[in-house]
Amino acid sequence: MTIADRVVAFFRWALRRQEPVLPPTRPGTRTTHVGLEVRPVHYTIDVSRAVPTVEVELLAINYLTRPLSLRDVRITRFTAGSIPVPLDNIPLTYDVSVEPQSALLITCTRPLADSETRVVAASKPHFGSVGSVSITARGVDRGKEVSFGATSLKIDGRLC
Repeated sequence: MTIADRVVAFFRWALRRQEPVLPPTRPGTRTTHVGLEVRPVHYTIDVSRAVPTVEVELLAINYLTRPLSLRDVRITRFTAGSIPVPLDNIPLTYDVSVEPQSALLITCTRPLADSETRVVAASKPHFGSVGSVSITARGVDRGKEVSFGATSLKIDGRLC
């Protein structure tokens, strides 16, 4: 058997081989990613500052073997503890690059509107409140867009 015969046999085997079938997703399991994942870490709503703000810390995870530039990370819906009104549209205010196969802590922040500040101030401050976030994220890898979206992820934080 020559090297050429082995090469031909390998290509025949590779062409015959079937793609593996992924098992169906079950309810309650984690969603699969395409190179980018963003997880909630902690939130802080601070009405004692001169400009009241909401800050949400996130962990951006790059599973790719190349750097990933995050172009848009946004909290589309955020509910916190005993606050009856959701806080929407909390953006990442700076561009960031995540190194290959690593994670980076990022912060989405925005000032609170006057009406939101009144509602938050009327709520009792809680340390260790639980909330939920919905996240959308877009990144660029070699000119190709990579996106991530998740809803109703649990997050711990505090109101002060």
